[in-house]
Amino acid sequence: MRRLLPALLFTLTVILSGCGAPLPETHITVVATEMQFTPDKVEAHVGDQVFLTLSNKGKLAHNLVILLPSGDRSIAATDGVDAVMIFPARTAGTFRFYCSVPGHEAMQGEITILP
Repeated sequence: MRRLLPALLFTLTVILSGCGAPLPETHITVVATEMQFTPDKVEAHVGDQVFLTLSNKGKLAHNLVILLPSGDRSIAATDGVDAVMIFPARTAGTFRFYCSVPGHEAMQGEITILP
């Protein structure tokens, strides 16, 4: 066992050193109230790990769907609840987000991923 432990520690060190540095983080909060997102325009940078919080301050349930090149992402929050979505910003561009709850079509915005 004493001979095995140094080998295991060395192997673990090599594996963990290959993981690389963590991505820079961008924290964004979008507040949902009755029929609007505030702010409705947000930004991050390519290479960021985006932590997007949907804070529902309204009296109705809302969700937030982002149309990203890697696929649509969505989160939902009932009234008074916060929900968090985490995703890597991989592609520069401006991408639409909206609330897909029927009757909430006016709730729209954009996230711009800067190069």
